[in-house]
Amino acid sequence: MTEPARPPAAAADPAPVATPPRRDRAWPWLLTLVLALAAGVLLAWRPWAPAPAPGAAAPDATASASPTSTGQASPTATSGPTSGAAAFDADSAPALFLTDAELAEAVPMAAGQSLADAAEAQWGLPERSAVDPAACTPAVTTTEREPDVFLRRFASDDAVTVIQSVLVLPDAAAAQAAFDALVGTLEDCDAYQQTNPGTDGSAWTADPPTTDRGDVPTVLRTLTLSAEGATSPEVEVTALAGNALVTTTASGVDPEAEPADPATLAGVARSSAERALAGLG
Repeated sequence: MTEPARPPAAAADPAPVATPPRRDRAWPWLLTLVLALAAGVLLAWRPWAPAPAPGAAAPDATASASPTSTGQASPTATSGPTSGAAAFDADSAPALFLTDAELAEAVPMAAGQSLADAAEAQWGLPERSAVDPAACTPAVTTTEREPDVFLRRFASDDAVTVIQSVLVLPDAAAAQAAFDALVGTLEDCDAYQQTNPGTDGSAWTADPPTTDRGDVPTVLRTLTLSAEGATSPEVEVTALAGNALVTTTASGVDPEAEPADPATLAGVARSSAERALAGLG
C-alpha cells in the first residue's frame, strides 16, 4: 500500500439521519483507503472523494513487489503442473473467485453484489510503501515472493468491502510451502502497520489465527484496521487450493459489528475452493 494530504473542503450541513448504527465520521475516508489497499496500487489520496468504481484505473499509480520491481504480474502467464495433477493457471484461476451466491452466503451484508475486477491490481506493496515490522509483510501480501499469476476482485458499498486475491504458484508443493510460511507469519504478527506516501498509513491488530488442516486447508483471523482516525473490523481467511492461495477479506464500516461470521466465511472459502478444484477435471 509523502506528499501531504490536503484538508477536505467544508461540507454543507448534512440532512438528519437515523442514529443506529453509529458510524465514525471518518468512515468514507477509511473505506477509500481499504479500496486503495485492495487495488494494490497507490491511489491519489483524496479522503473526501467517493470510493473508486470497480475496475477503475487509479491515477498516477505505480505498484511494485519491491523498490526495484516495475512489472505487473501478468494475468496471461501460465503455471503448468509439475506432476500429473491438474493445476490452476491464468485461464482457470478466475474459477477460484466467489460466485454471487457464495458471496451472499459468506458475507450477508454483501448480498446482491458481485465481485468486480480490480483492473490495476498488482501483487506486492506500492512504491515507497513498507510494512513494519518487515517480517510481517506477508500478512499484507500473502506470499513472500511474486506469484506466477495474481488476480484481485472486490465488492463494496457503504457498509462492507469484500476483497479476494488469487495467487497461483508453480505447483502444489510451492503453494503448500507458501501457506505454511503465511501461517507462521500470522502467528507471529498480532500487530503491524503499513506506511503509505501521502496518508497517515494504516495499522492492524489481530487475534491469533485459527488453522484448519482439512482437504482444503485454511487460516482464519479477525483483525481491526485503523487508519486516518477511523477503525474497521475485518475478517480474513486464506485457503490453499492445489497450487493456489485464495485470500478473502471482509471489512466493515461499523466498528461495533463484525462484517462476516468467521466460521461461515471460512466454510464458504473451503467449499468454493473445492468447487474450483473439481472443475479442473
